[in-house]
Amino acid sequence: MTTTTPTRRARPARNGSTVPGWVSAVLPVVLLALWELAGRVGGSVYLPPLSRVLGRFARDWFPDVVVHDLLPSLARFAAGFVLAAAVGIVLGLAIGTFRTLDDYLRPTLEFLRALPAVAILPVAVFVLGLGNAMRIAVIVFGVVFPVLVNATAGARSVRPERVDAARMFGLSRVDIARRVVLPSALPMISAGLRVALPIALIMTVVSELVGGQNGLGFYLTSHQQMFDIPAMFTAVIVLGVLGNLLNAAYSAAEDRVLHWARHA
Repeated sequence: MTTTTPTRRARPARNGSTVPGWVSAVLPVVLLALWELAGRVGGSVYLPPLSRVLGRFARDWFPDVVVHDLLPSLARFAAGFVLAAAVGIVLGLAIGTFRTLDDYLRPTLEFLRALPAVAILPVAVFVLGLGNAMRIAVIVFGVVFPVLVNATAGARSVRPERVDAARMFGLSRVDIARRVVLPSALPMISAGLRVALPIALIMTVVSELVGGQNGLGFYLTSHQQMFDIPAMFTAVIVLGVLGNLLNAAYSAAEDRVLHWARHA
């Protein structure tokens, strides 16, 4: 009589991945070590060692660059993202709820949505000048459409029987949109906001590339033009860290606010 030995399977991680957590933690450290090694061995002016970049970061960023460039960029990012989210959610819910409004606006919105967001920058400079209004308008243009499309889809995904029940209780169309459609569409809206978050950061940097006096985009391009490579790399690292922190913060807030959606 023969016996079979059961095959040991990899225990899945808490997030469902079969890759051990330490692997994902070690890989960035290895990449940073390779960067340091390549910078020291290669001796290229285009790839300074990581230790030199970090030294430049510690010397220049606190508090001068933080106050002069980082905080203005964060203020523009926040203003553009919040304004685009408000416009996208309200307009998306209205289009998803009222079909007639969709018929009127769809051709115009589809034309604008097809435009590359970066292409709007020269037009915004001519119309709004080189101030904060232009930069926030560019961010809004890049961010509003992912939110709008998801809000529209979320509004249309509401089950008809819920709307019919609300009508039976005498709710007006505005009350149905506010009390029935909006809660049901929240998971889709949240997905749109998550997509829009990195786009807002990208458009913040793009808006500061032209005629800027401060901001991360201005800092990045001005040091690139001065051939100050270590300073340029500090801005790239800060943008990467900032993008990850924003995504982690949004994920934590989404898990806290929309935990009910997983069980709906």
